[in-house]
Amino acid sequence: MPLAGLIAKLVDMGDMVAGIALGEVDKLLEAGTDELFANTTVGDFLFRGIKTGAAEWMMGYALTKDRLPPVFREENGFALFNGKQDTSENECYQVETGQEDWEQHTVITKWGKDSQSLREDLSEAETCTWTGKYCQKWWPNADADGNTGENSTCNQLRGTDGHQFPPFVNKNDQED
Repeated sequence: MPLAGLIAKLVDMGDMVAGIALGEVDKLLEAGTDELFANTTVGDFLFRGIKTGAAEWMMGYALTKDRLPPVFREENGFALFNGKQDTSENECYQVETGQEDWEQHTVITKWGKDSQSLREDLSEAETCTWTGKYCQKWWPNADADGNTGENSTCNQLRGTDGHQFPPFVNKNDQED
């Protein structure tokens, strides 16, 4: 998957950069160093990491090194859940207990990097590269109705984190 994501990102970087970097990707494929759909174990892909092929190349290549998302780590390369095992790195939630309204049990009401930065929406949230060198707004674009920032439906917190459903949920119910 790192290779497919790399190709998509390079195409967005402009003709000159994409041309140079895609030439390097072609060399990886021609040499058999990597495949578009890598053959790896589930454990490596999710947790232990992949540090070969495109993942290794991206971590060392000047045009991509500082632009990789946090699923890349120096110690183990690319893993989908890097930084997610036994941690809540840059994630802090305020969650309803259901004491006042059982229908709201486990619903996330605020999110932030830590308890001091909790917000009721994601309009100020940022996503940063694995080195922290480049950051951008999580969802800077307008939603389908043209709303941006805190008014955008794309920046609203809705529902739970999926660990637990509120009680009395019927499989035929549709969430708003």
